[in-house]
Amino acid sequence: MPADTTTMIPLRERLKTFDGFLERLAQEYGMTTLDLLQHLPDGGATVVPGERMVEILHDIAEWGAVLFITEGNGVVTGVSSELPKVFHKDGYYHFFAAGGFGGHIKEDGCTRIAFIERPFQGRNSRSIHFYGGDGEPMFKVFVARELSGEMNADQQARWDNLRSRW
Repeated sequence: MPADTTTMIPLRERLKTFDGFLERLAQEYGMTTLDLLQHLPDGGATVVPGERMVEILHDIAEWGAVLFITEGNGVVTGVSSELPKVFHKDGYYHFFAAGGFGGHIKEDGCTRIAFIERPFQGRNSRSIHFYGGDGEPMFKVFVARELSGEMNADQQARWDNLRSRW
């Protein structure tokens, strides 16, 4: 149940310093996470049509190991892995990497994709969120971090290049 928004800090103001989970904040304000993105500070989110999913995933497949996160039913799962190129069969996009990481994405499941650049838990982050028709992320791909905690510079540049296409 969303909080009484008449007593809440205006969302745009709150997002200037917010570095937590966008999904939880969206729920607090009674909106979808996808709708919340329009309130991020300038440059915080670039949203593109879901039809670009295969193109974007094929690009990410060239980046090396990234952080792949999915959340649902009270569980957040993260895997650091190279993403394989997806292939289409029987109404799904399939992906399988060495070491057992893989899955299936329903052909029309992704409606929007957002390139998000923002602070997260005290550090700058860059990620790509893939949204379903309910306005919530199906999964997210984060630029990897080095042992120092800094984002991988090569992946940052690749993320910038990919986002700049839109």
